[in-house]
This record gives sequence, structure tokens and C-alpha cells, in this order.
Amino acid sequence: MTISRPAPLYNNKIHFFENYARGPRMLTNAERASINKLKKEIARLDPTGLLLVKNIFPNFKASMPFGIASGAAYGGRFLGMYKELGYGFLTQKTVRDREWEANPMPHSFYLSKGSFGKGFVTSSKPTEMMANSFGMHCLGPKVWEPELAAFKGENRSVPLIISGVITQARSHDEIIGQYVEIGKKAEKIGADAYEINISCPNEMAGNSKDIQDDAAFTGEILEELTRKLGIPILVKIGHRENLETFALVVAPLLSGRGGIVAINSKPAAVRNRNGSYAFGSSRPKAGISYKPLKPYAKDALKQLLKVRKETGYNFKIFSVGGVVTPGDVLERLRMGADAVESAAAAVSRPTFALEVKKRLLQSISKE
Repeated sequence: MTISRPAPLYNNKIHFFENYARGPRMLTNAERASINKLKKEIARLDPTGLLLVKNIFPNFKASMPFGIASGAAYGGRFLGMYKELGYGFLTQKTVRDREWEANPMPHSFYLSKGSFGKGFVTSSKPTEMMANSFGMHCLGPKVWEPELAAFKGENRSVPLIISGVITQARSHDEIIGQYVEIGKKAEKIGADAYEINISCPNEMAGNSKDIQDDAAFTGEILEELTRKLGIPILVKIGHRENLETFALVVAPLLSGRGGIVAINSKPAAVRNRNGSYAFGSSRPKAGISYKPLKPYAKDALKQLLKVRKETGYNFKIFSVGGVVTPGDVLERLRMGADAVESAAAAVSRPTFALEVKKRLLQSISKE
């Protein structure tokens, strides 16, 4: 489905680092008018601004249980934009313990059609399907650590999650060490939670995509993190057939002090209309997100809820993937998710968080 709308906040025609330097594009007059109108409607529905406030963790007080997923915001300019657009909490795009030039351009495409079985075809216009192959660039802690510390210092009321990933680790001890080092930096910055990304589907030079296939080792990572850190720990996972088995291993380690973020984008072949691989022959597959991910994300949520109910382990569940409409957010929360996140819709639709807030408030007024 092709959608007529202004350009996304993130410019997929230029390099990731250039997007970071420039920040998100300016809002159009029409978008600002829509935002102001939504804010007035929300104020009428919730004069106190407190109806949707949720303490997801004891010190993690979100203005609503809907926020930015890792992938949508890198650095203070993007985080600041999403704060102003009304998201209840923010996630800094995955960082590393070093500077890292990841995959070459192109990095992302909208898609016109396709399926996970047969692959997808690129689109020249924004749609409700996206493919990404960034490989998780990073400017290094000399850049992100002071920048995020400054942002958090100026925005203490908005919960901030910092997502971390390991880079070319040669042993299990080095993997654990890198996650701990980034986690300590996140805690020092003042992050309200630390997310370990163990599931990036398009990271070619690192190791993170393999960790989620080893539940026991993930457990070892969490044991060390819980000993070394005092902030909540989140585990970001991708689509997997044996999610319940994985969750049974990590749930007791997260109970009462952490949670699972599910799911990351799912890999599939991506081609141009002429049949060539869109990201080049060395990258035939990329991570697919937005609408195609919806059934997989909902299934993951159901499995995690089942584990939580049957075991009694009190881990939080952040549902992400295939969030296309405000109704999707309401549905996930009613299913039992503690919070919902968006990346693709957030980048594509500046008014999305306020549309969600209005829908959630309307649902309360009808109950």
C-alpha cells in the first residue's frame, strides 16, 4: 500500500552518520497544525495529564506505556524530537563500546510487495513495509556518552533506555565484558533501563545475532549484569520458533527487575524491481519491519504472556513490531503487554504518538 505523506523524519537517501549530524527533518506547517489540534483534543480528554501515566519499573515513570524502539532515535536531536512528539519513553539506538562503521549504503528501503517466504520488492515511495540493513553504526562512547548524559540531564522526566550490542568479541568472557561496560556507562549517564540487543538480523561483522540462539549463555550474561548494575535490564530478541523455551531460561533472571523486548526485525530477501538484490549481492537479506512483522510480534507476545502466567515470574514485556495504527497499540496493551514500542511508524508519521495517546484516552472514557 503506497501512502501519500511528507518525507520520513529519517532520510534514507543519505548515510546514517549524516542523518545523525543533521537530525530529523523540520516538520511541515500541516504537521504542526495536526500536532496542535491533537494536543488540544488530548487536553480535553485528560486535563491533568495523568490518566495514562505508568510506572513500568519503580523508577521508570512513563507518561504513557508507548515509546520509541531502538532504531528510531540516534543522538540528542532525534531523541528530543520524539520527546516533543509525545512518546512516553525513549530508546537510544543501539550503541557499542567503540566507534564502528557498519554496513555501506544503502541502509533502508520502503517496500512495495512481498512475503517472508518469497522475499520483498523495494518501493520508491513510503509504504507500511520497510527493510533495513544498517549493521548498527556507532560513533563510539567518546561521542554518545557525553551527548546522552547531557540529554538525560536536561530531560529527567522522560525515561531513557540505552540499547547496547557487542562487537567482534572473541570469547564468551569478552562478550559479557562488553555488555557490562556499556551497561555501566548507561547507568552512569542516568539511563532508566539498559537493553541488550542479542538479535540484530543484519549485523554482518559483529556477533550479536547469534546470542539469542543460546539461552543458557544469555542467562550467564544476565547473571553478570544483575550483579554489576542497579538499573532494569531488558533483553531484545528477534523472531524464534522456540521462544517459550528461551523465555523459561531468562525469565527468572529478569523477574522483578527487567523484561523482554520482542521482536526485532525479521530477515528476508530484498530485491529491486529489476530482480537484483537491493542491498547488493553480499547482503541478499535484510531486516523486515513495520506491517509484515505484525503477526510474528503478536505471536511472540502471546508466548511470553503464557510463560509469565504459568511460571509467575514477574518480568515485563515490551511489544514491538508491526505497530501500524493506534489500534495496534491498544490491542497489545489489552493483550497484556506492559508497554509497546514503535520504530518504523514513528519515523514515518510525526503525529503517531499523539494519535495513540488520543486513542488510549478514548478507550478509557468508554470503559
